Amino acid sequence: MREIVVSKKAAKSLREFFPWVYKSDILTSLEGFGLGDIVRAVDESGAFLAVGYINPNSTITLRVLSYKDEKVDDRHIHSKILRALAKRKRSGLDTNACRLIHSEADFLPGLIVDRYEDYLSVMFLTVGILRFKETIIDSLLNLIEPKGIYIQGEKSALKKEGIEPFEEMVGQIPSKVVIEEHGIKFYVDILNAQKTGFYLDQRKNRKIVSDYIKQKDKVLDCFSNTGGFGLYAKVRKNADVRLVDISKEAMEMAKENFALNEVTGEFVVANVFDYLRELRRSKEKFDCIILDPPSFAKSKSKRSSALKGFKDITVNAMKILEREGHIALFSCSHHIGMEDLKSVVKEAAKDNNKAVEIQELLYQDIDHPYILNNEYSLYLKGLLFKFADL
Repeated sequence: MREIVVSKKAAKSLREFFPWVYKSDILTSLEGFGLGDIVRAVDESGAFLAVGYINPNSTITLRVLSYKDEKVDDRHIHSKILRALAKRKRSGLDTNACRLIHSEADFLPGLIVDRYEDYLSVMFLTVGILRFKETIIDSLLNLIEPKGIYIQGEKSALKKEGIEPFEEMVGQIPSKVVIEEHGIKFYVDILNAQKTGFYLDQRKNRKIVSDYIKQKDKVLDCFSNTGGFGLYAKVRKNADVRLVDISKEAMEMAKENFALNEVTGEFVVANVFDYLRELRRSKEKFDCIILDPPSFAKSKSKRSSALKGFKDITVNAMKILEREGHIALFSCSHHIGMEDLKSVVKEAAKDNNKAVEIQELLYQDIDHPYILNNEYSLYLKGLLFKFADL
């Protein structure tokens, strides 16, 4: 196994179990290294730090597979999959759909595996993890015995890695799979949905937010996608629910999800930014407003415009909130933290001449682990708040 020497800065990070080494911190010439080669990382004195795979084309050049000085082979990968599956069995989640493997947070960088009832969605994000593709699929087939596996090499990630994206299937995948969480059913279109099929990471938050909704409250679910938060509000509290999303396809699926649970709602295809302004002009009010936008900041350079976007929707949501109502505001970007959300809400409240009381701090569900040593493994943050009595 070849070695790479890393800088003092990277050595310190690896000793603190951070899972990446950037190209600027590699002191060894990368000439002659292949895409996905397994290497030992050592400090300038030659002391062992980690084993990982390397990609000379990527800014994140080394991704760690083990902090032990051991052979990383098919057997090692199989054992990591076993550990990840055992962790999910212990979690006690009330669902037949969950994330089984969450990349670096399960020490299998570049690999995402979601389970939807009897089917799996597998996403490869890096060239290094692809070297173990056959072992990964065989392990999942033997350990889980799914009826079908949808396998994809994620387009934008793999292009950055210098290889072409791909799609494959093992067995059969139906056009729609029915999943259930907390007694609420959803259709999932594994082959055509965003990401790996469904926003499993919001499962816990859907329940928490619905706990604060009162019977027959008026609820506005913005950026609703296929209707998660709104459907919880309708099924659990018989709320008067309106969903808003710019995607016609997502809204059609939301309608089907409501019908699947034998409930009704109102479905609006619109740009949320514009629609909130329309509601503000019409002076319509709501008891609970959910703001769960797609990532506004996919890179650090987008951070400033993202914060403006968050403030825009929060200011306007506050204008149409009933005095005793609640707003749930979420960010799914690494680059927008909890403190950023608090600042946005504080500024928006100031513009509305209000004080705010935080009811809940919200994060991704337990099947999307947060490893404290890796700040990037905590990506979903949310605030549930109301106006404070002054």
